[in-house]
Amino acid sequence: MRHLRRCVLAILLTGGFVGAQDQAARAPKKVDAAAMFAGPDKIDPAAAERGQKIFGPTCGFCHGADAAGKSAPDLIRSQLVLHDEGGSLIGPVIHNGRPDRGMPAFPSLTNEQIADIGAFLKLRKQATSNRFGYVIQGLLTGNAKAGESYFNGDGKCSTCHSPTGDLAGIANRFEPADLQRRFLSPGPSLMDMFMGKQSKPLPSPKVTVRWPSGETVSGTLVRADEFNIELKDSAGWHRSVSREGAQVQIDDPMSFHREQLAKYSDADMHNLLAYLETLK
Repeated sequence: MRHLRRCVLAILLTGGFVGAQDQAARAPKKVDAAAMFAGPDKIDPAAAERGQKIFGPTCGFCHGADAAGKSAPDLIRSQLVLHDEGGSLIGPVIHNGRPDRGMPAFPSLTNEQIADIGAFLKLRKQATSNRFGYVIQGLLTGNAKAGESYFNGDGKCSTCHSPTGDLAGIANRFEPADLQRRFLSPGPSLMDMFMGKQSKPLPSPKVTVRWPSGETVSGTLVRADEFNIELKDSAGWHRSVSREGAQVQIDDPMSFHREQLAKYSDADMHNLLAYLETLK
């Protein structure tokens, strides 16, 4: 009897241990999103740093200091760089050059130096493709004073917005790239929705349809074309009515933003962003 109890206890303990192992195996594992997007290549930072110092004065004049292309092609998107291992593919090109394309030869570079250049290029490729580590630069090039004049003048932004009201501190709430996107195309972006960010929905356009007989229908606009108006009335009913002979009035708070999008010059956009960045 004592032997039987020991066997039962052993089975229970083993079952519990196996169950715990099974549960641990089924448990969702934490995903390092940055690592997932960085790619499989393990790059030696020291080698990449050495490669950058060689690449700049040797190749940067034509390919750009960041390898993104200048008078010569963008190496970040190069298939040769993508499949290179320790300089095995880029080495012959660097040593022999490409005279037919205007690229000189660099026979004095050692295999170790070329491997370091390859490490630098791989690091640049990873940094460019890594959505979680990518930094958008070059947006804040405008003139804030000119942006303020546009805000209060030709842009007519001040007719709806106030730097001391709804826009107070807006530069603290959004990064420059997101801030620019929001005044160009207000509303939550696809990335916001994908990441589950809480965002205020855009106000829905309202529509009123009035016929010569005096009959009127009003509600939230669903869709409009040259023949019909679809709307949802105050009772929640979905209605489709003909606009033939009717007077249609649509009140869309976002219409000005959509119309303004076609009017912005590059200078207007950069100046306005520079001004909004001062509202902290």
